[in-house]
Amino acid sequence: MPSKRACTIAGTVGFGLCKTAVSVAYMTAMGSVFSTVGFVSELDFMIPMLVSSILTSAAIVTLVAFRKLSTGSLSQAPAVLALLLGFLLSATGVLSSLPGTVLGALHGVLCGFALTVLNAVWLELFIAEADSRCAVGQIVGGLAIQCVLSSLLPLLGPLGSSLLSIAAISLSALLLGWLKRRVSFPANDDLLPRSRTDKLMLAQSYLCLFVLVGVVGILHTAVLGSQSEHLVGDVSMWMPLVAATIITALVAGLTIRRPDPTAVYKGSLPAMLVILSLLPFLGHALGGLAGLVMITCYDVCGMVFLLFIVDRARALDVSGYALSSVYFGGSSLFLIIGLGLGGLLRTLSADYGLSLLTLLAFAAIYPLAAALIMVLKKPRASSAVQQAESAQQQPADGDEKEAPSAQTVDDMLATGVDDIAERYGLTKREREILGYLARGRSAKYISDTLVISDNTTWAHIKRIYAKTGVHSKQELMSLVEHQS
Repeated sequence: MPSKRACTIAGTVGFGLCKTAVSVAYMTAMGSVFSTVGFVSELDFMIPMLVSSILTSAAIVTLVAFRKLSTGSLSQAPAVLALLLGFLLSATGVLSSLPGTVLGALHGVLCGFALTVLNAVWLELFIAEADSRCAVGQIVGGLAIQCVLSSLLPLLGPLGSSLLSIAAISLSALLLGWLKRRVSFPANDDLLPRSRTDKLMLAQSYLCLFVLVGVVGILHTAVLGSQSEHLVGDVSMWMPLVAATIITALVAGLTIRRPDPTAVYKGSLPAMLVILSLLPFLGHALGGLAGLVMITCYDVCGMVFLLFIVDRARALDVSGYALSSVYFGGSSLFLIIGLGLGGLLRTLSADYGLSLLTLLAFAAIYPLAAALIMVLKKPRASSAVQQAESAQQQPADGDEKEAPSAQTVDDMLATGVDDIAERYGLTKREREILGYLARGRSAKYISDTLVISDNTTWAHIKRIYAKTGVHSKQELMSLVEHQS
């Protein structure tokens, strides 16, 4: 049996190599081009890639909704083959006689499919990790590997970059297959959490990310072919990637138990608003700084969202496949919208003699500010609803308190279980299983009672042990009794 450290290293390296190969494929159109403007290689490749990602995401969510795709069952093989095929076609040049638009579309479809599936499979593996801190460490470590390698591989030229990307995704696939055989996947098949508050938090987080993605898309295509193209054209993608990786590592260290994309968004917003407000007046003087700030904020939110997906899938017992697919599919949709709006702004500027940078500033600031208002306003409304619901329940609670009764052993155990669940951040399912363990129930009894597999039960038990720092059921029972 491999050690925990070996599995952690394998997960970190495997995820990093996977992200590297996908990043190189994204930036170089599967190795077919090496001339980029901003964060997009070529629109002939980019648009089909985004559409492919949307369709793939929709298919995954549909399969989860109809219980056709269970936790841990999504195969990486088709995505790995798609990525390998794209790089091989570029490296060999066998289809070089095709029109550039057709070849770009083919590479885009392969990349969009592979990107969506591979990220979903890797995130599901981290969700199944018994120790949440270990999962966070693997994600951050993988992003650091991506930061280094994806900056170096394009320097090797089309052939060298494609061949090493093939080696990276192949090794990553082997490591992922090895790791999947050594974990027990929890049965998290629900599309949405049950709590209205949790649903609201998810919606807010996705909204922040999607709006930012759309704004970056507007910034990109609005300046293409104009005198302001340097705003994105002068940005080396290595710089925002390094900055975003460092910031994400800091965020992960500070909020390791509850990564919050909305907090990152609110923290990034002042810098973005300042840059956008200055565009109409100092746009040419700012140069690539504007694009650098915007793309860095976009990268940070995207990276933190990976941590957020893992945390929420674990805490709310919802499908990691669904959360990651909505992330990639929604981001792709909003990026397409942003690219389209950016092109429209460029056309309006040319046809009516309007200031492009002024149009760009207004088109970007308003959605960013609107998203912030939604994030700030909704929680208060949700809190008011909760208070009203609590007030309605008070009479019934009071009636119960008026009837004197001795506190039973089960009552005391339940109190101890609740306290431990809150202290150590146990999920609802983990708290439920802890309640059975505190009463001395076996794993088999728990599986039969909750109608879940033995593997799923043991996966939850291992997480409970890891979070509470105990090593046996007896220690856990003692901890609950002491807490009671």
